Order: sequence, then C-alpha cells, then structure tokens
Amino acid sequence: MKRLKVLSGVFHHKLVGKPSSANTSNMINSPLKLWNATNFKYEESPHPSASLRIPGLSHESFDRDWNPKMTSIMQTSTLARLYAFHTLLPTCDKEGQTTEKKYFLDWPQLTQEFYTFASSSEFVMSRDLYEKNIRKWPLDMKFTLGNIGTCSVASTSQFFACPIEGETSSCSTPLWSNTIQFVTVDKTTRKPARLPDWYLKKYKGKGYMDRGLVLKPFDRPAATYAHPAVVQWTDTDNYKHTNWTSYVRWAIDALQAALLLQNTSNTPGYSPYGSGAMVGDHKTVSERAKSALHGITSDIIARGVHKMQIVYLKECLQGENIETHVWQDSNGEKELVYFSVVKDGEDVCQIKMWYFDSLHDEDDEKYPV
Repeated sequence: MKRLKVLSGVFHHKLVGKPSSANTSNMINSPLKLWNATNFKYEESPHPSASLRIPGLSHESFDRDWNPKMTSIMQTSTLARLYAFHTLLPTCDKEGQTTEKKYFLDWPQLTQEFYTFASSSEFVMSRDLYEKNIRKWPLDMKFTLGNIGTCSVASTSQFFACPIEGETSSCSTPLWSNTIQFVTVDKTTRKPARLPDWYLKKYKGKGYMDRGLVLKPFDRPAATYAHPAVVQWTDTDNYKHTNWTSYVRWAIDALQAALLLQNTSNTPGYSPYGSGAMVGDHKTVSERAKSALHGITSDIIARGVHKMQIVYLKECLQGENIETHVWQDSNGEKELVYFSVVKDGEDVCQIKMWYFDSLHDEDDEKYPV
C-alpha cells in the first residue's frame, strides 16, 4: 500500500488533462503508419506474443564512440511497442480466412477504459549490440506478455539482428531486450485501478514471468555530484510531460560532466553552473564530482551499457529546474553507476546503469572502444 500511495500522487500530476498512452487514432494519424514494418505475426502459445520486422536504428542513433545511444534504443523500443499494440493482428482460421479484428493484448480497448503509467523499465544489452560488423537495421522484434497483476501489465520486447543473405532466421541472441511495466489508472480518481474482470480472465497467468517488474526506489547518499538542467520543449512528449528518454540523457550528461570535472587542470574554465549557480564555486563542484565516483572511467563507459533499470516516480514539465545526481558505491562494482533526477528536493526518477566489464584482447577489434 505504501508503494501505491506514492504512485497515486504521481498519477494525479502526470495525468491532468490528457491520458499517458497514445490511442489507436493517434497512431493512425502519425507518420508511424508509414513505418514500413513487415512480417507481422501473432502467436497464442506458449505465451501471447507478436513479432514483426522494423526499420531498426538509424545513422543518428550512434554516439561519439560509435555506440548505439541508449536514448535511441529506448525510442526504437517505444515505437515498435506502439506499432504492435495498435496494429490489427493478422488472425486467420484454418482455411486462411481473416477472422475477428483484434489487437495485441486488446490494448486499445484497455486504454479506452484506463490511463496507463510506466512505473518501471529494464533494458538488457548484449555485446553484439556494440559489435561494429553486425547490422542494426532492419531489426526483428518479438513482443511477449510478461505478467498480469491486479493493476499492472508487464511485457518484454526483444530485438534481433536480421539474417544475412543466405540465412533464413534471425540471430538467436537479442541485441537488446526491454521489459516494461504499466500500471492502470482510473480516469476519474487518478489512482491505481484494478484491471477489469474480462481482461484478468483472458490474460492472467498467460505471461512468461512469475511476477511483475518490481524495481524499488533506493536511497540517495549525501556524497553525489548534482548536474543542473532546465526542462526544455525538446525534452517533452505530446502530452507535455518529460519524455522517458530525457531522464536517461540527463543521467549520461551528468556522468560525463562529473568525469570531466575530476580533471580540473584540463578544464580551468568549465562549470555546468551559470550565473544562477545552485551549488558553490567551481572548486566545490569539482570536489563533489571526485567524491561521488569510485572507479568508473571513460574507457569503461565506451564499452557500452550492459543493463539499465529505471523507476519513474513523478513527472517534470517544460520550464522546471531539475538536478541529476550521480554517484557510485565506494565498496561496490566499478561498472555500476546510480542516478537520481531531483525536482524541488524530491526524487522524480531513479536509474541504475551497469557497463560491460573488460573485453578479451582478441575481441577488442570488434567493438568501438
């Protein structure tokens, strides 16, 4: 109950005026209808799943190290999920004739009755995602029901490199996977609401997960580096709330700023704080950066993110001031970094990022490190 009480405040703030999940008509009227997704298939067993081929990443999806950007991975996952949710399933009878019109997990019908809120999300990346000689476009996606809770729906999207010429099937190991949990919210009370009986009867117990994606908030220590920002128009979505990828971009920028500030001799005039400084002078900011990180380096970051977990607690709007805190456990893994986006003294989003550990020497040439 304590967790739901926290979330109920989030829902009220987030859902004033507009629902948080796009409806079918929005997708039909968007450029996504021309996305050129193909091979759309549906399977009922062993778990409800949809598969399709999508355009994949683009030339704008890579950072300065030629690693796929996490924000692009997130956006691609979102668009593919949205397309699968709001495209009619190719259902046929034994004679090959199209039968009833239906959508994956009956999502349009569910979101007509309820608002939805993405409470938590997890991404797991393979080393192949960072392999320079594996194509990242197009991609094959498999979208599977994970778990149905009392007021939550968890699902997993897996993305595979397409087969090369002469092969008939995709790679068996996904380049990345994304598990996300949505909570249903009553449109009147803006509080978590029980899934309808018809939905529970149809889908409960049919997912591949024994339980939903439960990611608990963690404590923020005193020794952090805090990177300030103002929420811009480009940080927001069509509901005027902060896009879920913006939090991750702020986190990555905060980490890179902290690393830069650790070497003040090379950055004598650098400070992320303008005239409205929110922390003390440059020396203090530099000291905070040095005390917050314990082992992470630019070389480790260049290996790529292996896993990322995100907990969404509250929302941010255009024009609001936020700080992204970054730190590491002094006794923990050097590849694990913690982040917390803070507004008005309250945590609104928390992120954990695990970077890959070292490569074997013979594998160095395969990856853009």
